[in-house]
Amino acid sequence: MADDVFDSATTKKYNWNFKKFIERTPCARESLLYGIGAGMIAGFGCFMKTSEEVCRYIKQKEKEAIKQHVDMLNKYREQRREEEGSEE
Repeated sequence: MADDVFDSATTKKYNWNFKKFIERTPCARESLLYGIGAGMIAGFGCFMKTSEEVCRYIKQKEKEAIKQHVDMLNKYREQRREEEGSEE
């Protein structure tokens, strides 16, 4: 009895033809195009936002590193002046 339910002769083979699905469904083409377009725009916007944040973060770290190097050079110059002043 259970074999009758899953008999291969009675089961219908489903064809997942996307082109036919689009042709039969009303407004499917426009909906898909709008969805794909909106997804691309949103993805591009997210990409640009994260790229901007990463760029700003890198620039900030570079500025901090330059500031540290300038401070170290200023300290070194002060030490050299003190050493030259104490030798005279």
